[in-house]
Amino acid sequence: MKFKIETEMKYFCMEPEKLISIATKNSYKELSRNIESDEYFTDIDSVFIKDRTCLRIRKKKNKKMEVTFKGKSSAKTGSYCKLENNINMEINEYDNFVMFLSSLGYYSYVIVEKERLTLTKIVNDLAYNIMIDRLQGIGGFVEFEIISDNNTYTKEELNSKLNTFVQEFNMIKLTEVNQPYRDIVANNIYAKSLSNINNKNLYFDIDDSLCNYEKDFYHKYKDKIKIEKRINLKWGYYKKNQSKDFEDTIRPYVQEFINDLILDDNQLIVLFKLLKKINYKAFLLTKINRLFLELLFKKLGIRVDVLYKDNETNRNVLIRNNIDIKKINIIKERDIKSIISLLLIITNNE
Repeated sequence: MKFKIETEMKYFCMEPEKLISIATKNSYKELSRNIESDEYFTDIDSVFIKDRTCLRIRKKKNKKMEVTFKGKSSAKTGSYCKLENNINMEINEYDNFVMFLSSLGYYSYVIVEKERLTLTKIVNDLAYNIMIDRLQGIGGFVEFEIISDNNTYTKEELNSKLNTFVQEFNMIKLTEVNQPYRDIVANNIYAKSLSNINNKNLYFDIDDSLCNYEKDFYHKYKDKIKIEKRINLKWGYYKKNQSKDFEDTIRPYVQEFINDLILDDNQLIVLFKLLKKINYKAFLLTKINRLFLELLFKKLGIRVDVLYKDNETNRNVLIRNNIDIKKINIIKERDIKSIISLLLIITNNE
């Protein structure tokens, strides 16, 4: 692990070509051009968001991975001075590290995709960096940054040097940005997906995740049920049969499976904890077997309204339940991780 002290100011950048021209005349050299993907993580209570704590995984061209932690910031402006800790890791460790963070109680919040041009100049023992960024779907920014690898300078001295640094570009109109990229992107996601909803109901479909558990049960117990109950348990029969006799027959097997079930990273539990924290009512759209879902939610201590569907689309099951589809938001994601991120964004925008 290595650390550095980062002192930074961020601005909107409407004239990147002019800025590059001035920087070149002042002996700044191109250091790198990268496409970066920054994934930010936070706790379920959003303390990291409120305190501007940065826990981030940065991927460059999907070939390198850097984990960064920058501590709490009390400032609510675009300027800050923080101790930055970095760990370089192999990109193939990404999934394992995300699961590790999840087990510690830190969950993916937003991913910031950006194109970054970095210009730099070394003055004595300090690196003066200019990062010109374009965020997909949002716009252009510039960050002026001074990097120190030691404790030679005080925070006040570094801030003074940073102000002098920025003054080199005072012929360009610069408007300070008072939020980190993490929050800018989160606000943008919220505005596009949720701010125009006319009610406080969320309808979501997580069958891609739930069905994996259900299929595990089916494949593990179908032969046992065939031997012990003389029932050739076809998948379609299991999914559609809602009779009391059938449920009574398979209940002990489902209960045994649920009792032994270890949920991946407890993400379902986190999802429903977050649903309790927001002022929305949750409706689950699902094709999962009723008994299986009932016993699973009982184990998790979850109460949620369920709209069951057979071979219907989400749209049709909503219409059948007299729900105006023009006034709701249906959340369908391939994984629970994405829904947790969205719920964390809602928590921090309402």
